[in-house]
Amino acid sequence: MFDLLHSPFQPTFEEFANSIVSDCFICSPYITFGPVKMLIQAFAKKKIDSGVQINILTDISLRTVVQGATEIPALLYLLDNHPNIIITYLPRIHAKVYIANKSSAIITSANFTDGGRARNFEYGIKINDSNVVRKIQNDINAYRKLGANVNQIQLTEIQRQVENIKDAIQVERKAISHKIRLESAKQERITEDNLIRIRVKDRSINSIFSETLLYLLSQKPMGTEELHLRIKNIHPDLCDDTFDRVIDGKHFGKLWKHQVRNAQAYLKKTGIVYYDKDSKLWHKT
Repeated sequence: MFDLLHSPFQPTFEEFANSIVSDCFICSPYITFGPVKMLIQAFAKKKIDSGVQINILTDISLRTVVQGATEIPALLYLLDNHPNIIITYLPRIHAKVYIANKSSAIITSANFTDGGRARNFEYGIKINDSNVVRKIQNDINAYRKLGANVNQIQLTEIQRQVENIKDAIQVERKAISHKIRLESAKQERITEDNLIRIRVKDRSINSIFSETLLYLLSQKPMGTEELHLRIKNIHPDLCDDTFDRVIDGKHFGKLWKHQVRNAQAYLKKTGIVYYDKDSKLWHKT
């Protein structure tokens, strides 16, 4: 029913890649080239059909990609070498879960990285019970719905901006000056704004916050303060308290709590949630 897994994780990742015949789900905050190449090589060796669905849930937030914890070129390599891939970006995703064919799941400390594969001391468990695997996949899918899909064009543009930031940082290290620091901050803001554009493309802020409220309230009733705290933890990029940001005519920043209230009012009006005045808790109907 289950197996215990320990380092080195390379054999585990290889077995996972070789077991894929219909679909897989890779949930990993950080992704780098080594395991990605191993996955594509396994597909090529087995002549995996292009119809095999690969779902990726990862973090491409600014600090993550600038520091190289997640390598955008590795994600682009995936897209270049397999046609049926959906990559979803969710800030602060921390779970590491690998699901093959909806029949086996690995829950582990290991990211889909060279460090997780070979260098770090990792641990995990492999579950082969299809009913449990189905529940795990449903849970991870619930996380995925809180994120936003990114395509090849968007990733390419983000990588270009990341290179601009890295260049600015290199210059900054050689000659620290106020002007250069401003340029680095400007490039960071451009990239952060672009990431927000990806997150809200074809979706309203009300839709994002409504879906998040339903996700949180499906776990337990919560007060407004706890909801605000947990929503901010899930969507730090959309809940910026430092200033009022306007992108493409949409407001972000200090307005986020007002936007959450609008989402609560919408869900309450439609009868999906209700507020208990006695307990001062929000409930999902």
